[in-house]
Amino acid sequence: MKRGIGILSASAATLAMFAPGAGHAQDAAGPVVASGLEEITVTARRREENIQSAPLSVSAFSSAALEERNVQSSSDITSFVPNVQFDSAASESGGGASSQISIRGIGQTDYVLTVEPAVGVYLDGVYIGKSMGSLLDAVDIDRLEVLRGPQGTLFGKNTIGGAIQLISKRPTDTLEGYGELTSGSYSRFDAKGAISGPLSDTVRARLSGAYQSRHGFVKRVTETGQDTGDRQGNVNRLSGRLAIEADLTSSLTGTLTFDGTRIREQSPGQILVKADEGAAFSGAYNAGVPGGVCLPGAGASRFANPYCYNSQWVRPLKSLETTNSGPNYADTDVYGAGLNLEWKLGGATLKSITAWRKVKVDIAQDITGSPHYLNFIEQHIKTEQFSQEFQLLGDLADDKLHYVLGLYYLHESGTQLFPVQLTLVQFLSGGKIRNDSYAGFGQVTYDLTDQFSITGGLRYSDETRRFNPGVQVLQGYAAQTDVPGFVNLFAGAVGPAGTPLFPAGWYSRGSKSTTPMVSANYKFNRDVMAYASFSKGFKGGGFTMRYFPPVIPAPGTDPNDIVSYAGPEKATSYEVGLKTELFDRRLRFNVAAFYTDYKDIQVTYNIDPDGPGPIGNFVPVLANAASAKIKGVEVEASARLADWLRLDGSLGYTDADYKGFSAQALANYPTAGSFRVPNTPKWTANIGGTATLFDSDHKGTALVRVDYAYRSSQFKEFSNDPTLFQKGFGLLNASLTYKLPGDHIELSAGATNITDKTYIVSGVSNTGIGYTQATVSRPREWFVRAKYRL
Repeated sequence: MKRGIGILSASAATLAMFAPGAGHAQDAAGPVVASGLEEITVTARRREENIQSAPLSVSAFSSAALEERNVQSSSDITSFVPNVQFDSAASESGGGASSQISIRGIGQTDYVLTVEPAVGVYLDGVYIGKSMGSLLDAVDIDRLEVLRGPQGTLFGKNTIGGAIQLISKRPTDTLEGYGELTSGSYSRFDAKGAISGPLSDTVRARLSGAYQSRHGFVKRVTETGQDTGDRQGNVNRLSGRLAIEADLTSSLTGTLTFDGTRIREQSPGQILVKADEGAAFSGAYNAGVPGGVCLPGAGASRFANPYCYNSQWVRPLKSLETTNSGPNYADTDVYGAGLNLEWKLGGATLKSITAWRKVKVDIAQDITGSPHYLNFIEQHIKTEQFSQEFQLLGDLADDKLHYVLGLYYLHESGTQLFPVQLTLVQFLSGGKIRNDSYAGFGQVTYDLTDQFSITGGLRYSDETRRFNPGVQVLQGYAAQTDVPGFVNLFAGAVGPAGTPLFPAGWYSRGSKSTTPMVSANYKFNRDVMAYASFSKGFKGGGFTMRYFPPVIPAPGTDPNDIVSYAGPEKATSYEVGLKTELFDRRLRFNVAAFYTDYKDIQVTYNIDPDGPGPIGNFVPVLANAASAKIKGVEVEASARLADWLRLDGSLGYTDADYKGFSAQALANYPTAGSFRVPNTPKWTANIGGTATLFDSDHKGTALVRVDYAYRSSQFKEFSNDPTLFQKGFGLLNASLTYKLPGDHIELSAGATNITDKTYIVSGVSNTGIGYTQATVSRPREWFVRAKYRL
């Protein structure tokens, strides 16, 4: 941390800029004020307003700011927003456009359908309910906003940690469009484009699309290091969106949208970082190899015997090599349709947001990296959601009172088939879900004076979770290995093939919650505002999806009494902030401090389900395992030091400490008291700048952009496995852009991860099977891009 902060501090001092930010705008769009910073409009409070007037922690990036920073997907914003950890692949998921997000120490690392994310992702106002399908490409995006802290009194679906909003570009009433081609490392080829304009006097449309392709960057090699020619971590995506906007009457506007994404990729860049030869399953495998040649008594020779499972299969992250030889695909299809209606009713506006989304995922991945101790898992997921939201917004009392009222309904249904194909035993996990969420919410702001305003909000949530594990079954004990004479010592250990893992049937749990928020803000003058807020957050409960060995209730026991369910999480958050624009609006300097009391934390961790039996800590369960106290500070700033030079930066500090654990968590992890909250670096920081080399009508415009982002150390999963500990690191990106005279043609060249840092994106550890696997970062890459605008 010292080295990274030293680099940032030195840069800040040299450039005479580095600052604080509770709400921070990344400039590149909007009217320029007095040769200063551009004004940024956000909709974080469901109405358009200057970001400096919004009394809450929000970062916003315009379309131009995203392009300037080479943001290709929603996960890239983790480098530019304080106290945000956005991982582009959820632990164990194997891809599927999954993500795991943590804001201010509140997040979730499990991707299964029975678990709700702690941070909400919204596309054009529509909540995306599951991890799978939540990693969105930044194609034809007008604005991206990141709200930190509990959100509930302004959003249809409540979120306990924060919200990430992607707002697409709207159809225009004049013809416009662009096309873009990108080439680069790993045979990269991207093509993006959009066209927008009027279809008639009252109807407008916008069509956008993208194709993205890159070869995989992690080599599959044999045990002797020979390249097999196979790769992991490629990119192969095709996406599109159509929006049709119509003036149905003089006061009613309707927008119909369709979007789709098709992904046909290999497994993420996963590398085995630990192999435990003595774990429950791996130990039984090694004992089943004839002659005892894989047991500790064989001495050092076992580490050169390819039939043995041990550390010989481990590869350094930096090698970008894996000995995986099993299945290697991650196919995902995402579809969405929506209808937005907006009525202007004099002093009020009524909005209706109707949406349907569907995600289909087919994944198969090798997890242990040995062609003989072959273990792989699959995911076959189908999920649909329908949501309906009504909002009423308006002003009363001579525009002193501003209100937002809303009603929300969400229905989710889905099936997750989760084949677990181990060397010693095979079983089908998963199940079906059917969830319903109802909510009413509202927020009212009253301007007591021109300078002082108070805000109050309230949300009532009623949620029902339903789970049917009827698909789960023990399939058999086929020895999935080519070792001659192998003896499966696990055969028959947990019952006969065909035994259900848990009694079939629909299990239901409900929860209700009332969560308030209160804030006050005071404007010292037009450029300085202070605020303070109090809010409560709530996240619905979830069922454990994975069962093993078979659970057979005792006579007279109702399965509903023993089904594993984690109740809702709760967070109480306090925040104070200061927003300023100084020096004739050439410096935007914002700061926020927060404290959160986080209770009943839902954690997915492995347990030993049979005690002295042969399984070990193998089965992931979801449980209310802990409570935590979280406090921190966020600082953000932008400065226009000269007409040709703009700088921006942020600094985040999060002190997240567990304060207690459940008895079950301590029974499985006796040292949990020393654990750190996962996916929560104590420090995050970035500094970047855009320099205009020249700008004239006859020469065109040339820009240079440089960004450096740092985050301190973190563990990537609950048990704080030391092999999934990521030390602090920094990333350096840069690009050069030339816009030809006429503003039609734009050429760019740049590089990402210039210093070629290797770091862990996400990871999974299973001490029963005996493996720990990390998803590794992309290496240094270059790109060139050409863009044409109509």
